[in-house]
Amino acid sequence: MELDGKIIGVISDDYKEEDYSGKRITDIITFKIDEALKMVRLNKEIKEKLFDELSSREKSKVILASHLHDKEIRLVNFSKGLIKKDLNYFSSLFKRITSYGRKIILIDKNMELYLNCVDHIYVIKNAEIVYATKNIFDRELSKYVDIPKIVEFILNSADNGIRLDYYKELDELLKAIYRIKS
Repeated sequence: MELDGKIIGVISDDYKEEDYSGKRITDIITFKIDEALKMVRLNKEIKEKLFDELSSREKSKVILASHLHDKEIRLVNFSKGLIKKDLNYFSSLFKRITSYGRKIILIDKNMELYLNCVDHIYVIKNAEIVYATKNIFDRELSKYVDIPKIVEFILNSADNGIRLDYYKELDELLKAIYRIKS
């Protein structure tokens, strides 16, 4: 199954996370380890640790670091343990990575991760695409996954006759609301 896009969001239970239990970080990240760790914002001291000793947040970053040189980077449940600041950073990092001709496939149900970076979203069940869209503001997505609160707010506002542009950043949305009020 061929998925279009550079940064692709996939909503599915068909994929399994990679199992790195019992492995050292140096066994997982095998190419340019220091540069890879720096790119995902991890300290070099983490190299000698076991994968099992890491937090969910660190595990996600290590998995990305291990795939940075792949032509197609597939990340399952990448957002696990990440905070909003991390999601913003990785959104911009993903865009930078794809500018080098790579494709990123994010298999995750956290739509916050998709908010500012994916160009296509697919819902896959039993290895079949059951729904596809390029728009995170597509109402159909809510049938398959919880949509981000900002998207939900904008769609609910439209239902109540208040037209707002499709803002993805809270600051911009608040400015728009303020302009409507005045």
